[in-house]
Amino acid sequence: MAACAIALAASCAHQSGPPPTCCAAPGYTRTQVESVLGKPAPPQTSRWHPFPSPPPDAPIYTTEHGYLTVSYAGSAGLATHLSLDFYEGKAPDDAFNIVAAYLPRDAIDSKGRVVGPKAVIRVYTSALLEKALPVSRGVIYVECTGAQPSMLCERADIVTVGKP
Repeated sequence: MAACAIALAASCAHQSGPPPTCCAAPGYTRTQVESVLGKPAPPQTSRWHPFPSPPPDAPIYTTEHGYLTVSYAGSAGLATHLSLDFYEGKAPDDAFNIVAAYLPRDAIDSKGRVVGPKAVIRVYTSALLEKALPVSRGVIYVECTGAQPSMLCERADIVTVGKP
């Protein structure tokens, strides 16, 4: 697994300038994620932008569209779960387009979609993720949730299958 993390690091490091947003995606290390997003910082809470509740030891990064919480796991500390709490609700297609920036660069929409009363879910596959986290089988679920997720997405979760 360490060799895979090094290979992923090399794929981000070979480019001049800051790493692409792909390095802030499942299967990348905290160092790679923070090279794109900067250091985590407590978000500014307000009446309009409530502070999200992070899981234990999960840092929050402030982004253009909302608060991004990243969970790292395994001995290599690879990102396995990202949650984006939008400042303002987004139409599901817009939310999926925004979240696409936090998927591995080779992620392919498998056209597996589920629309339910609690979430709209899309399924992606990634060979890079499968190499970094074999237990994931390269499968990524992106879940859009909110009071009426088929109309307005308030939060998007990027989840890998299995735990390292």
